[in-house]
Amino acid sequence: MSDYSPIGGSKPHGLFGRRRLLATVVLGAGALLSALILAVHIVNSSNDKGSICSDCAGFKSLSPAFNKSLDHILYNKDYKMSVIDKLAGAVKIPTEIFDFTPSPSENPEAWVHFQELHEYLESQFPFLYEKAQVEKIDGFGLLFTWQGSKPDLKPLILMAHQDVVPVEPSTIDMWTHPPFSGFYNSSEDLIYGRGTADIKQLVISHLEAVERLMLDGFNPQRTVMISFGCDEEASGSCAAKIAQHIENRYGPNSIYAILDEGGQVGEMDGVYFAEPVTSEKGYLDAEITVFTPGGHSSVPPDHTSIGILGDLIVDLEKDPYDILVEENNPALETIKCFVKFGAIRDQEIAKLLSKNDLKKLGTALDDRLALKYLFKTSQALDIVSGGIKANALPESATVLVNNRIGMHSSVNKTLEHIMKHVQSKAELYDLGIKVLTGRSSKEEAAEVIKPATKNGRFVIRLLDPLEPAPFSPTNGSQVWDIISGTTVNTYKQKLFGGEDAKVYITPALSTGNTDTKSFWNLTRNIYRYSGSLQYNATNEHTVDEKNTGLSLVSGIAFMYQYIPNVDAYATDA
Repeated sequence: MSDYSPIGGSKPHGLFGRRRLLATVVLGAGALLSALILAVHIVNSSNDKGSICSDCAGFKSLSPAFNKSLDHILYNKDYKMSVIDKLAGAVKIPTEIFDFTPSPSENPEAWVHFQELHEYLESQFPFLYEKAQVEKIDGFGLLFTWQGSKPDLKPLILMAHQDVVPVEPSTIDMWTHPPFSGFYNSSEDLIYGRGTADIKQLVISHLEAVERLMLDGFNPQRTVMISFGCDEEASGSCAAKIAQHIENRYGPNSIYAILDEGGQVGEMDGVYFAEPVTSEKGYLDAEITVFTPGGHSSVPPDHTSIGILGDLIVDLEKDPYDILVEENNPALETIKCFVKFGAIRDQEIAKLLSKNDLKKLGTALDDRLALKYLFKTSQALDIVSGGIKANALPESATVLVNNRIGMHSSVNKTLEHIMKHVQSKAELYDLGIKVLTGRSSKEEAAEVIKPATKNGRFVIRLLDPLEPAPFSPTNGSQVWDIISGTTVNTYKQKLFGGEDAKVYITPALSTGNTDTKSFWNLTRNIYRYSGSLQYNATNEHTVDEKNTGLSLVSGIAFMYQYIPNVDAYATDA
């Protein structure tokens, strides 16, 4: 393991595992100062400017190493309907996962639909289940292993997840078609239902591409694995246990490359822009609770716990994180590519890019909601609660602050930002401060920043801390070149415009997180990319989630080529 540090971030102070946080306190001159120490999982990274592509147009079509069924996948209408039916059937199974869904060992009944999905997948892909080794990890994680003929070659991993975000019951009547109907509108080529976009499309795509290759007689030299986590939407541990299982079997740095959910291929005016995601932002949830004495509401204090929390919330929202544009952020390369080839038509951005004035570019991007959070930490006040009775003073009030940590920042810096405001309010209202880490930790294990007073205390619970991901290589990377060449060949098929189609490939950044966060120790070649054609109105995580049959078919076509291309053109050098 090397000393990975995010852009502009200080190096961690120790190695205690990615999810453990320690808080220490320094007192001086009457002011409370805190040093919050993050201990993170450190991995090899490539955070140098040379890792970023310089020309998103510089890729040629890669001739498929195996091409028996590509035309059938792209143009056979009966085949298209068959895979749409497979996706629709998977969508009908409500594998919802909640933030506090109990583990399979704690409550197996909560996971009954996952078992139903497993049985369904086996019924739809019988040849794959017969030929591949299928393992269940952590109860409901799935790992498929298609053994290659040359075990000395590093395996390839394809990833997705089985779970979906829950459907809010009060919104069901707002859906055009019921959320777990898997309804297909052939006139619009739209499949409706929770999971059509995030991310059962990729579950079906991976399994379909692999089984089609098996049926067509392709025999890989390099082992191919398919990993399906079961609690990605809750930042759970299922994928981490799969990753550990793989590492136990093959060792660290043992995988050739990983592809997971993330970037797709957008189309604008007949031009295709592919965005394999080469890094993702960090993460931290801070659950802040104010405890104060209760009593009768007819004799209230000047500020109840809700009032104090409201004061803190206002200050947090008035103090957003600073934007910083740096050369080695892959999002900058995305914007350069989009401006150069017309996907972004913004004269101010184009002018600042031509001058390479990154400071002024940051100021301009900070005014553009769709772009600014690629270059700064976000904070969202997502959940608030407090009080149970009109005539009883609230003894506690809680807010959850969700932070997606920018590439130039770190968990430490994010905690310092939050603590600055908590400490200010603790001084103002004479309150204590405790810090806990993880959902299961108890107050006895808290770090006491300031003892509780007669007025009460703040308790801050830090959940799921994660540093920004290491960069996956692009320039000079064989893995990147195979992804790019396969993409170009896919979108130069006649269905998408033929040989005259323009296809550009650019590295990209994800503002969200994927299960790949648990696989950093296995390879630096992690790309969050499906190769599928993007539909711009998927409504992920909300009412009327949907996707197109064309998106599904294009993703299968990409994967059908990509697996043999890696087998034929890759080396482990």
